[in-house]
Amino acid sequence: MSPRRPLLAILLASIAALALHSGSAAAAACPKGASCGSVSVPLDHAGTVLGTLSVHYARVPATSTRTGTLVFLAGGPGQSAIDGTTELAQLLQPLELHDDLVVVDLRGTGQSATVSCGEPVTAAQIAACATKLGAQRPFLSTAEAARDLDALRAQLGVDRLTLLGVSYGTDVAGTYARLFPQHTAALVLDSAVPVDGLDDLGLLPQQAFARVLDEICKPSHCDHTISAPASQLAKAIARLTPNPLRTPVVSGSGKVSTIHLTVQELYEALRLSDSDLITRLSLPAALTSLAKGDGAPLAHLFAGLGSGSGEDDINEGTFLATSCIEGALPWAPDSPTAGRAAALTAFGDANAPLFAPFSPATVLADSTAQACESWPPTPAPEAVPTAGPNVPVLVIAGRADLRTPLESARQIAAQYPDASVLSVPGVGHSVLTTEIDDCALTRVVAFLQGKRVAACPSALGGAAERYLPAQLDDLAPTGTAHRTSRTIRGVTLTLDNALSDALLRALSGATGRDLRIGALRGGYLRVTAHGIDLHGTSWFKGLRVSGTIDVEHGTGTLRISGASAAPGTLRLGGGHLRGEIGGRSVSEKDFVRLSS
Repeated sequence: MSPRRPLLAILLASIAALALHSGSAAAAACPKGASCGSVSVPLDHAGTVLGTLSVHYARVPATSTRTGTLVFLAGGPGQSAIDGTTELAQLLQPLELHDDLVVVDLRGTGQSATVSCGEPVTAAQIAACATKLGAQRPFLSTAEAARDLDALRAQLGVDRLTLLGVSYGTDVAGTYARLFPQHTAALVLDSAVPVDGLDDLGLLPQQAFARVLDEICKPSHCDHTISAPASQLAKAIARLTPNPLRTPVVSGSGKVSTIHLTVQELYEALRLSDSDLITRLSLPAALTSLAKGDGAPLAHLFAGLGSGSGEDDINEGTFLATSCIEGALPWAPDSPTAGRAAALTAFGDANAPLFAPFSPATVLADSTAQACESWPPTPAPEAVPTAGPNVPVLVIAGRADLRTPLESARQIAAQYPDASVLSVPGVGHSVLTTEIDDCALTRVVAFLQGKRVAACPSALGGAAERYLPAQLDDLAPTGTAHRTSRTIRGVTLTLDNALSDALLRALSGATGRDLRIGALRGGYLRVTAHGIDLHGTSWFKGLRVSGTIDVEHGTGTLRISGASAAPGTLRLGGGHLRGEIGGRSVSEKDFVRLSS
């Protein structure tokens, strides 16, 4: 996934990162450097139902003469924001030099939530959650949240707001601009969602699957080892249809068990890829292996990185209350629940091309629509115009985003008279908080300063993994005469992948001490306080690598074995790797030369 470096450099960098990894600190009630408060708002801004809610916010003052107010709106629906104020202020520091930064927990989220439903899954749990919300249920809508913002604006004594929304936060921002154009200075919409209906049916990703997979592969080894990644997806789906694929997966102790990979899991991996860089960079190669009947790379990916949309701060009750009355669903929100399952099936049958290359059943099984089948009949929310006001708008789209893809972003921008689209290569969902460099951030600064917004460079993001065959015998250079060279290359790739796994597991939350990781084909890797232990680590059938590397002293010994490998021993010392493979003396330069 990165340009090749000497193996020792890779090892030292990986272990250093493991040692530095630590968990995050608990969030404070009011973030450091901010002042916190709340505004009392009507439960129902139309006044038909009495009651009030408290909407909480954190305010970070401008660091120089204040010229405006920048309001940050998080995603979801239902995602809290205030706990991340300090980090957000640091990230947006170039934006808020002359602006107060106001971070809002919208009604029903974070500190502004009065009800928590946990994680309702069954129909009974979903119905119970709706009952628990009580009188709030019809009013956890985007338009009500937008009207709350205007009450906050008035309390702050501010005439106009600049709104920066991410994901669902863009819906709130866009709705506010439509309801209160006179109080809207500008909009920055990062990973924009449509204001005319949330994607409860999961139709937006289908617009982008083929393009995204092709683009992931472009600037890397992947482009040279994988032919037409989008076509590999179709072949992978066919390989899993109608029956799952029996696939071995290796545990942290080296035990091999068998799982059954399904089309549903393949779809979920694709969806995960727009919020997880490692999944994204691993996916084209895993799809190609799967198309050839080898499910091990995808199973290994799930075993190591199968968590983590990063949205565990979502209030699920608010998510359902908003989504189930504002989603583009084949029923009205106040319709009886009895006919909804049939309506959903009928919609899928009548619109199968919209779900391609997957079946409607696969997509809908992973959609919000399934949960909304059980949401009690609820009055439709206040309607807002589709056309947006004539205010400056910057729509930011990660080119690898599947939930809110570039194709949809362009349609959203067309709803505003004065909007432009910034597409950011190599980035998925929530661009500003996930981009590796500051391309989008610097463009946002320029936009808010009234300057021209330049395009982002095309070569951003990491390099996707190359496709690797399952058998060492199929790894180039092929043929009996090249057995030693093939073994050297196989050892290089094995160490590279094993150490990358160790680093990535640590960065994803695993402990960096005594960490055990199953290898792709067999054996395991153990990270200790002193270095790395390899126990029959296998990334290719027919090749195993065992031994210990002491990072502290820069020493180690590796033993090479396997039915297809040229046997040998490698030693690390004095910063150099050398030894003998297949009766041939080898050194660091041989590994670098044969690793491409």
